[in-house]
Amino acid sequence: MDGDETPFVEALLAAPAGVALLARLEAEHRSDVAWFDSPADSDPAVVGEVARSVGTMSFGRMVKLAVEAAESLAGPWTGDAPGLLVGAYRHAAARRPIAEAVDARFAARLRAPVDLDAQQWWHTNHPRQGPFDRELFRDFGSVYGNGEFTWAGLWTATEPPADAHDALVSAWEMFEGPVSRWRLPLRLGARAWEVHRPGDWVRLVEAYPKRAVKAHAGWELSGPNQPDGGLAAELLTVPGQHAMRAHVSRHVLPDWAAVSADYDGVHLSWAGFLTTEGYVCDLDAGGVTMLRYWGSERTHWLADVFGDPVPLGAPVLSGSMSGALGVDVGVDDARRAHDLDVLTKLLVR
Repeated sequence: MDGDETPFVEALLAAPAGVALLARLEAEHRSDVAWFDSPADSDPAVVGEVARSVGTMSFGRMVKLAVEAAESLAGPWTGDAPGLLVGAYRHAAARRPIAEAVDARFAARLRAPVDLDAQQWWHTNHPRQGPFDRELFRDFGSVYGNGEFTWAGLWTATEPPADAHDALVSAWEMFEGPVSRWRLPLRLGARAWEVHRPGDWVRLVEAYPKRAVKAHAGWELSGPNQPDGGLAAELLTVPGQHAMRAHVSRHVLPDWAAVSADYDGVHLSWAGFLTTEGYVCDLDAGGVTMLRYWGSERTHWLADVFGDPVPLGAPVLSGSMSGALGVDVGVDDARRAHDLDVLTKLLVR
């Protein structure tokens, strides 16, 4: 599988989640802008200060901000995201030094392929019902929306840094705590399609295409909570934006059953998340595709290629996300039994 070799800095400056991160990083260093907002302009002196600060930033801090910015500044559920992205795109070029600093410090970790020895499965306090009362890897036609992912798949993440745990619980919508986590060892030879750039997702869709049969209002901007008015129209006029289209002729997403015949899973790296989440891509055969609602670095597994689950300590949660806290399944016997019951059902063991 040949990868998209677009330089990371260029890909970041073109991506909704990428420009949102750059705006968020500048906002954090400005006294005239709320930390959660997108500045209406860009200050060269502050940009230089931010670029220098990235040189000492922890990886956990960076991905925490990336997850938060993608959701709050560029996501389809944020009411004013189209307007916030107008400014983020218009000033992206001025923030290039920040993008270059992110690339210089974190390139290897951002583009890391799936680590088969560090996959974690996180779980809320859900019993075996709803999405957790099913046998996975069977009905790949049961999908979210138009097929952004399949309910027949299992999500894992690569040992998320503690600084990002709160943000990830929010992005993964794990609002009912306590939240547990397990290490799921992967069997030798597990095959994962890697997504590091939008072109990698495009190649997946073109190799295993499935056309959506109906529109999905929550898929692109303007999203469900965003009035289709002046802000959306203004975003359409911004050169180089890839967050929305005035018209979509065909919406194409992966045929997950076909993917599962050749690959055990699809891995979205942190670089893939920053450059691909929410990015509208053209297809050579016509129509568009977009990876949406993955929320972070993650792997969507389409087969049981796991060894025996290993209990892990509690996620580092503050309770700020709907009061959700972590639970240590290594010491909580009842929760450990509960989770193993759920996993046994999901994996049909």
